[in-house]
Amino acid sequence: MKPPLPGFDGVVGGLRGSLLSRTLAQAPFVGLLSAYAISQFSEGMTQTALTWIAFRIRHGDVSLVGRIGLIQTIVPFLVLIPAGLLIDLLPRQILLAALNLFKGATYALVPLLSLFAPIGTLPLIAIVVATAVLSAGVGPAFNASVPEFVPRDRLEHANGWIQIAGQGGYLLGPLATAGLLLLFPAPWLLVLSGAGFAISAFLFALIVPPLPVSPRAESQTLGRGLSDQIEGMQRTALLLVRTPLLIFATLLLVLFALFNAPMSLVFPLLSSQLFHAPPSFYALLSGAYFLGSFLGGVLLLGRKLPRPFPMILFGMLLAGLAFLLLPRLPRESAGLFLLLVAGLGLSWAQPLVLTRIQQVVPGESLGRFLSLVMSLFLLFAVGGIRGGTLYLHHHPVSSFLTLGGTLLLGVSLLLLPLVTLFRSRLS
Repeated sequence: MKPPLPGFDGVVGGLRGSLLSRTLAQAPFVGLLSAYAISQFSEGMTQTALTWIAFRIRHGDVSLVGRIGLIQTIVPFLVLIPAGLLIDLLPRQILLAALNLFKGATYALVPLLSLFAPIGTLPLIAIVVATAVLSAGVGPAFNASVPEFVPRDRLEHANGWIQIAGQGGYLLGPLATAGLLLLFPAPWLLVLSGAGFAISAFLFALIVPPLPVSPRAESQTLGRGLSDQIEGMQRTALLLVRTPLLIFATLLLVLFALFNAPMSLVFPLLSSQLFHAPPSFYALLSGAYFLGSFLGGVLLLGRKLPRPFPMILFGMLLAGLAFLLLPRLPRESAGLFLLLVAGLGLSWAQPLVLTRIQQVVPGESLGRFLSLVMSLFLLFAVGGIRGGTLYLHHHPVSSFLTLGGTLLLGVSLLLLPLVTLFRSRLS
């Protein structure tokens, strides 16, 4: 028998102390993580294929692409609150399985319709609206289910792994689609992504919560009246406005949405205006930014993390500095590195805020609370996209980055002392 490799025991010991060990290396959490990664991979494939289909329908005009993006933001905003009620009434893993299965089946209508005639604008928009309605509850339901699998003191690491799985899956989806488009028509790629959603649904349906969760009230059943449901949502809203920690967490989350949402507009403009590179270079810029988000999730796996709110604000400070330096260092290598830093800095906001919410909000109302918070998140994301579009229509991208970097830097420097001053109320 060969002796163990030098350092092997140390590596194994480190893994035993990390997230995927003991309680969290059990099949249910691994199944949750795998189902989420496959779902995000399928979502990345689907969005890339839909963009190409919409681009071809309008013969190179991006107006339909923009309309689809708007639908996929506004429709979930409109249905998130009622979706939150269902999340707290139904078994969350079964709900996630049903939503993914229906999404895959609905997207598969695109290649089915293309058998009879080229897919048109109205059928495509109808399918996008239907899937946007079905997708609204996925995020809150998934995040509300995490505390059912993860001990409270491991939630930060769990959300770090979830960010890694989500970002990795969502990045691999477009890469796979780019290669498959050379072999298959775009509508038929939705059959493959639909199969991915079906596999994800199967994995979600197999999961049995391994940890005890907060008991849901016996009266909380599907037969409850509308007035009881409204009263429950009112209590959820009151919980938000009466809890300083939750107010501050939500503030940081919507700030992240405001600054992160317009970035999709920035990448192609950076490529053409600042770096004077071929149009395809914007894909590398986008990849560097999302690679930073991936690495941000990796850093959340550390054993000793700073307090979540100072860490979020320090990340925003890093992102602000990166945005300020970008227009002043118009070299391609510098641009890729600074966007990686910006993506890393902003990446901590969402998982760490979700961790604090999961730790504080009772399990029986967590779905409603997350739906309320994600509604605010989408509202600010739409505001960021709309405001960024208007600003970039009249000003160069370098001015936009300078303004965004200055605001991020100012917000982080203003709030960091407040976090220290009111540490007891935010703990």
